Amino acid sequence: MFGKYRDKGVAFLSVNVTWDSEGAAKKFVEEFRLSFPVGRDADGKIGILYGVETTPATFYIGKDGKLVERVDGAPEDVGAIRDGIQFRIEKLLAGGG
Repeated sequence: MFGKYRDKGVAFLSVNVTWDSEGAAKKFVEEFRLSFPVGRDADGKIGILYGVETTPATFYIGKDGKLVERVDGAPEDVGAIRDGIQFRIEKLLAGGG
């Protein structure tokens, strides 16, 4: 999905939280061949700053830099996750919040 929207100005960033092991996170990145930046919140400061208490926590930020929507957790069905993300991206690109 990153490749599909990259040229439209959409950015993806993933941050691995403190309660997930670093090794498991690296394995996930490799297994799913994530092609966008994946960082680590080793000291938990990012999670505290954004109030992350569950994962995934997905933040949709408009072109103006303001938070448009936050989604905590995800459905079990990978297709539903993909469809939800794609719907929200298309809405943002269309100028909707």
